[in-house]
Amino acid sequence: MAAWQFIIVLVPRDWAVEADFDPSCLYESDGYETEITWKNRQPTTNFKDLLSTILPPSETWSDTLLCWGNEKENDIQVGYENNSVKDIQIRLALHTQFMPLIGKLIEVVNELNCVLFFPELRLISNATERQLMESIQMSRAARFVTDSRKCLDDLKNET
Repeated sequence: MAAWQFIIVLVPRDWAVEADFDPSCLYESDGYETEITWKNRQPTTNFKDLLSTILPPSETWSDTLLCWGNEKENDIQVGYENNSVKDIQIRLALHTQFMPLIGKLIEVVNELNCVLFFPELRLISNATERQLMESIQMSRAARFVTDSRKCLDDLKNET
């Protein structure tokens, strides 16, 4: 992932409600995993068409991955196995003109009956433009784009 990309992961709304919007069970020692949110829950059958309204379909390098957009900029990746979705991840490149994607992204997330999970912020929220923009503003990617030198110094100090 590039320093200017902000990660958003979709999880089913009913799972989030059952979990009381608490993402703590999604974290492992080496990161996060959302496959459990999709167990016994799957998006509508037209989810590929819906995602295609945000970004155009693109080539994939794996038979267990569907892709839209451009992995170096804005993209959507859907991990699946045995025709079941395991993960839906969106990466926004904050150094590009990503704003035109925001409204459509929120619309599609709500049509899929999903919510937004922001792994970096350890936050699950309903899909609203306001919440998405506030989360983007709090991200490392936004700090990097705004002031890349300061952000790099901050990252060095965190390690």
